[in-house]
Amino acid sequence: MSYNWGVLSSFAQPIEIATDAWSMLWMFPLLLAIAIVYKATKMRILSGGRFVKEVAILFGTISGFMVFLGVTLTILVKVITE
Repeated sequence: MSYNWGVLSSFAQPIEIATDAWSMLWMFPLLLAIAIVYKATKMRILSGGRFVKEVAILFGTISGFMVFLGVTLTILVKVITE
């Protein structure tokens, strides 16, 4: 049995993840996936139009709150540190 140690060793060292504004945009595909899976498991009857509407509302709500929280916390940090 042959092991690929290159793949296994990649788990031993952390990956550098940028924390700039552009890399924060990766949260939106994740939020969309969460909204789709959540609504798919919570809705009793899945109809196309209603499902898309419910997912869009949940995605918009979560995204809006996350953006609001990010702006609020950024302002709070600037006020405290200056």
